[in-house]
Amino acid sequence: MDNLPTNSEYPSLNRLDLTEQTYRILREWILKRQIQPGEKVSVEAIAAGLGVSRTPVVNALKLLEGDGLVEIQPRRGTFVTEVTARDIAELFEIRLMIELHAAEAIFEKGKTEEFLQSVQPLLNRMETAISEEEYIDYETFIASDRDLHTKLVEALDNRRLMNIYSSLNVHMRIARAHYLSTVENALQAEREHEAMIEAIRNHDLDGLKDALRTHITNVKTRILGLLAERGGRL
Repeated sequence: MDNLPTNSEYPSLNRLDLTEQTYRILREWILKRQIQPGEKVSVEAIAAGLGVSRTPVVNALKLLEGDGLVEIQPRRGTFVTEVTARDIAELFEIRLMIELHAAEAIFEKGKTEEFLQSVQPLLNRMETAISEEEYIDYETFIASDRDLHTKLVEALDNRRLMNIYSSLNVHMRIARAHYLSTVENALQAEREHEAMIEAIRNHDLDGLKDALRTHITNVKTRILGLLAERGGRL
């Protein structure tokens, strides 16, 4: 765990809920790849760095195991989960199924105008985050992209599906964090979003579904291609 912050860089914790705070910190470190996939997590090092006992760290790791971010192996320790090509393919397949279902919902429930209004600030942020084929601010673009698709799924008003979708986003965020701006071509991604929005404005459900398939499949294909170049694992 050589990439962990030094002791002076560890945040101070509120003593009221140490497990939750420890969980959030470790989750962010994993998502930002400060702890690498396949790396063993040292309970003692984290407890010492945060100034807590082993208990909140162990409990936080159990929560992270539930998220699929770590694997707790008896007598071996806890390891950050590695994401394989099969994982990516399956995650994107589920994501596509949910978003196509959500696309139908915004038309059936008459939520197209509400959706368009809610995502306009996100579209504006994405537009200012790119210049032609280059990213000016990749993190802002990806966060806005993720929020746009999340708002689409929120139209379902289904808490369980939303929880499933949110868990997918965690793993896709890891993939994108690993590959950064190589995952998506800026201009192409912008055009794919424009196709989605145009279809909604035109009340064209089939067009929206086609745009979603294209966008999601293209991202999946690029990640799988990069995974193949690097041995099939994140």
